[in-house]
Amino acid sequence: MSRPRIYIEPQDIEDFIQIGDKDIIHKLSNVLRLKKGDEIIVFDGKGRECNYSIEELGKNCILAKRGIIPSQSKSLGKKITLAFPLTKEDKIDFILQKATELGVAIFIPFSCQRSLQFSPSAKKKQRWQKIITEATRQSQGLWMPALEEATSFKKLIKRNYKLKLAGSFEGKRVEDVLPKKTDEVLVVIGPEGDFTKAEYEQLENSDFKFIRLSSQILRVETACIFSVGLINYIINAS
Repeated sequence: MSRPRIYIEPQDIEDFIQIGDKDIIHKLSNVLRLKKGDEIIVFDGKGRECNYSIEELGKNCILAKRGIIPSQSKSLGKKITLAFPLTKEDKIDFILQKATELGVAIFIPFSCQRSLQFSPSAKKKQRWQKIITEATRQSQGLWMPALEEATSFKKLIKRNYKLKLAGSFEGKRVEDVLPKKTDEVLVVIGPEGDFTKAEYEQLENSDFKFIRLSSQILRVETACIFSVGLINYIINAS
């Protein structure tokens, strides 16, 4: 049986930790029925993972003592940034969860002419972060993706990246424009109804390369997941 894995803020990783999150306490105590002396794995989302043994279990707090450090990664390595349009909540949930599992390093929500137009509330952003945290935990990731503030299309395309890609029916195959040695890439996926002609011109003028993901029209969430998975496979292929 694998040991339970939980997330703790990097600054809170010490020899002894106090777990006060009600959801985590419920899972460890009532669902998994752990006892004193049982081991858990704690990761900080910044490349470090440690073994802890439970010292005390209470209704409001669990005390654990640090043991060995089985996994540590000092570098994030190859970085994929996914920019996705503001869309329906269930679709964003899916994008965040699956793209985290596939190795995205940074998420950037953005608004454009055909996307939804809203400013994510603090509560919504907190919910999105929780989805990312849980997906990182479940997939055994050591590095947690960063979730940036929502931005506009015009600001997004001005960002500096070694390689900038955007999905388009007029694009080339991903493998034809993506060098295997790429260590930093931004991929931008358009909204339902696609980018406007003017937006495609702006992308081209901002040094984006266009990639064709399919001969069929893909939903936003499908395009996000497929592009990330394909890019991750290509740049990490031996």
